[in-house]
Amino acid sequence: MAHRAPSELLIRPQEERDAAAGAALRREADDTEVISEAGWLNSFRRSSPRLRRLALTAELDGEVVAMGRTGLNTGTTTVGAAWLGVNVAASKRRQGIGSALHELLFDHLRTIEATEVTTFIRWSEEAERWATAHGWERKLTAPLIALDPRGVPEPDPPAGFRCVSASAFDRKQAIFELTRIGIIDEPSPVPNDDLRYEDWLDEWNDPDLDHDATTLVVQDDLPVTFAYIKIAGSRAQHAGTATHPEYRGRGLASAAKRHALRVAAAKGVTQITTSNAEENIAMRAINRRLGFEPIGEHVILGRSVELP
Repeated sequence: MAHRAPSELLIRPQEERDAAAGAALRREADDTEVISEAGWLNSFRRSSPRLRRLALTAELDGEVVAMGRTGLNTGTTTVGAAWLGVNVAASKRRQGIGSALHELLFDHLRTIEATEVTTFIRWSEEAERWATAHGWERKLTAPLIALDPRGVPEPDPPAGFRCVSASAFDRKQAIFELTRIGIIDEPSPVPNDDLRYEDWLDEWNDPDLDHDATTLVVQDDLPVTFAYIKIAGSRAQHAGTATHPEYRGRGLASAAKRHALRVAAAKGVTQITTSNAEENIAMRAINRRLGFEPIGEHVILGRSVELP
């Protein structure tokens, strides 16, 4: 498949050779995102047929200038839920490239019977203005916050609990089960109630996920809290933190995050970022106590697939 619109623009299926450009586009759209070429490839190679994914690359004169992906949300039981993402190089915006990709992606969503779709953006006036003009509206707002982890104190978990690096814990199935349960009540436009092992394993094998900094709090040999961390050089990004519902309110998430942050600092990280939906009051309080400061905003937008 190849599509030309506007003039001189080639839109083609994504290929593995697009990894460097794809990772660069993602980092330009959100300078706090941790994604390497290897991480981009890991995401590109996910092959679950349930995704029904379409991934497109746009070129001008042989140069990759934009990318777009869409597919069904495989982590929820909500029928017709889908996701979409479009990134256009800053120097090539306002030329109709994003709109051309957007139109093709929505054509695909209609063929796979998607009904509602969401997208995740680093907020800017330009990004929200473009999205609003294309029928999107806010669903969730999440303050984007940052911390230098080098001054974080040691964790102090309650008696009977200990913090361990994920690299030192070899029971993947147990980590998956904790993650599956821990994220069910996370604020989201649709419930995260259908995470499956094969999909989680793709994320677990992400080369950007640092298994040393990623932390578990365990009781005996049972993991009850996780804090996932991605690292790229001196920057890092939280990729999710949660505690099993039966163990909440004991300071375990704070302990996990302290351990994770200290390991990241030991690896040379000087800034770590995260964002939590405004509705996630407990996690936002934990991050304030750790010393995270606001630097921007992440936003989840949504719209109906059937809108013109």
